[in-house]
Amino acid sequence: SENSGYKFKKYRTPDCKECPMKDLCTSRTGGREIDRSQYADAVEENNKRYQENPQLYRTRQEINEHIFGTIKRQCGYNHTNLTGLEKVNGEHSLIMLVYNIKRTMNILGIPDLIDKIQKWNAKYPTKGYALIIATFFKLYCEFKIIRQLFLSLKTDSLTSEFCANRKGVIELI
Repeated sequence: SENSGYKFKKYRTPDCKECPMKDLCTSRTGGREIDRSQYADAVEENNKRYQENPQLYRTRQEINEHIFGTIKRQCGYNHTNLTGLEKVNGEHSLIMLVYNIKRTMNILGIPDLIDKIQKWNAKYPTKGYALIIATFFKLYCEFKIIRQLFLSLKTDSLTSEFCANRKGVIELI
């Protein structure tokens, strides 16, 4: 359909016009019409897998689904700001990075996390390490206004702003 972007195949039969049960089945004068999505086979296959493994799906819900609910409700991300697969993947990766950082900070505590980062033996150039750490703190400090940050990532100055002298925050530049 034009609104959803999905492709549907329409099925009709002339038998409906002559059928005595037509009024129970449809109110259309031309008879019943069935739309089948291009993904109908995949949906049916997934439903079959679910029926065969309900415990597996419950486990998945317990482990994974709360992450997306947290990101949606607490962070306000119910849509992406960018378009195109590469950009949306980048935006999604940043959102997941912030979630993981926040979770790590809650589990380890900021002092332990900073200690582990300082002792981390990076396997890539120091400049890349500094950029990752700077981005890490930038994203965390602006977690609530990260939508605006995504728009600013088009510039080359990822490391231009940092958390201003917060206790326990490494000043990198």
